[in-house]
Amino acid sequence: MSQPLNKLVGLGLDGSTPVSAHDIGDHTLRGIAVAVLMHGIIKYLAGPTPDIRREGIDEIMDVVVGSAMLAILYALLESPGTFLPTLTHEIASAVPINNGTALANYLPNATDPKSMLQWGYLMARQYFDNVTAWYGHFWGGVVGLSVLPWTSPLGWYAQQSTWYLQQMITYTIINLGFIYALNLIAYNAWWLLPLGIGLVIVRQTRSIGTFIVAFLIIVAIVGPLLTAYTVAALTKPLAELGALTKGWTTDISQFVGFLSVLFNQGYQQALTMQTYDVTVDVVLAMALAASYALYRILDEVIVDVLPL
Repeated sequence: MSQPLNKLVGLGLDGSTPVSAHDIGDHTLRGIAVAVLMHGIIKYLAGPTPDIRREGIDEIMDVVVGSAMLAILYALLESPGTFLPTLTHEIASAVPINNGTALANYLPNATDPKSMLQWGYLMARQYFDNVTAWYGHFWGGVVGLSVLPWTSPLGWYAQQSTWYLQQMITYTIINLGFIYALNLIAYNAWWLLPLGIGLVIVRQTRSIGTFIVAFLIIVAIVGPLLTAYTVAALTKPLAELGALTKGWTTDISQFVGFLSVLFNQGYQQALTMQTYDVTVDVVLAMALAASYALYRILDEVIVDVLPL
């Protein structure tokens, strides 16, 4: 029996102590399953009426069938090198980008969902920091040029002529923040997966459990995909703007290239960012719809299998 399956179906009678947030979720699952199972056994053995005894056997079957079905789901999601990383790479392999290059080429060779999510939020944070730093330096340069009377027209020109670029950079920063937050939240909340599965077993908490499971599954797929798209789509325009370096570059050729892009209004870079922003917004909207759809699917399937 695999380790995730052992954790799931074990009744927590080995005297072990939780040592991490993930273990807390596992032990919570065991406690919920044992409580419902014992309640069903007592009602079945000591119920004063046939109806109560029937309710007891229903609760027992609820736990037995639910534990078996959801243990498979948990093992499938948690086992290294299996379902979610493979599914993410398969989806990315079907998405062509940058002259036919598959999006999967920008994903890491991670073997578990948490590693994918960790890469996702670290890379998104790196791009977020670089873009915000560049934008801050840009406005520092505009203000510096505007202070001196003989350079103030240049500062005014830089401010007004790059309005389109500024708008797209603003939206890009917002979307990078969303991608970073999604990956980070799912990474830190991954220990809730066994808790969510445990809540699904019990009828009164089934909706909460299905929401947790559906959210983590969708974000574990969409988060790394959006980060990979960020790397694929933004590396070239940000490098042309000089945004992938920390602070003002000291290389004179790069500085001249930055000025050239600036006085050409950065139109091509802004257009690429606009395409990126629209794509990310559409994917986020579709991910929200997919989360709700998966929530309903899990809820309906469980209602059919576990009729309590």
